[in-house]
Amino acid sequence: MTVSCILKASVRVREFEAGDLEDVLGIEVDSFVAEAWDKRLFLEYFRKYPDLFFVARLGRRTVGYSIACAGLRSAELVSIAVLARHRRQGVAQALLDHTAATLRAGRVKTWWLMVDVSNTSAIRFYEKYGFVETKRVKKYYSAGRDGWRMRLSL
Repeated sequence: MTVSCILKASVRVREFEAGDLEDVLGIEVDSFVAEAWDKRLFLEYFRKYPDLFFVARLGRRTVGYSIACAGLRSAELVSIAVLARHRRQGVAQALLDHTAATLRAGRVKTWWLMVDVSNTSAIRFYEKYGFVETKRVKKYYSAGRDGWRMRLSL
C-alpha cells in the first residue's frame, strides 16, 4: 500500500514505486553528476527498505527523493536529492518531515546522516532541521573529502 500525504504547499511525498526509478536516476545525475549512484544500488535499497524510500512530487513531476535505513532504535539518512531547479521550495523539508514521522512511528530514537564538510548549504539546512555535528570523518567521500556525521534525536 502506498502511503501519501500533503506536506509543504504543493509538495506531495509518497513511497517509491518501481515506475519512479527513471525519474530518481535523473534526479541523482542532476544532483551528484559523476558520483551518481547506479540503478542497481537504488533497486537494492528499494528491496531492503521499501518503507523508507520516498519520492517528492510537485504536480505530476517527481522532483526529489530520500532513502533511509533503520534498525531498532536508530536510522540513517542514506541519500536525499532534489532537482536543482526545485531546490529551496520545501521539497527536502517535506522529505525529511515525512521520513521523520515514519521513523517516529517505528519508535526510532536517533537519526544519523553524513554530509560533505564543504557542502555548507546542506550543513545549514540540516542544522536548521535540528541535526547536530557529532564527528568529522576523514576521507569519507571520494577524492579524500571529509564528511560530518550529524545526529538528530527523534
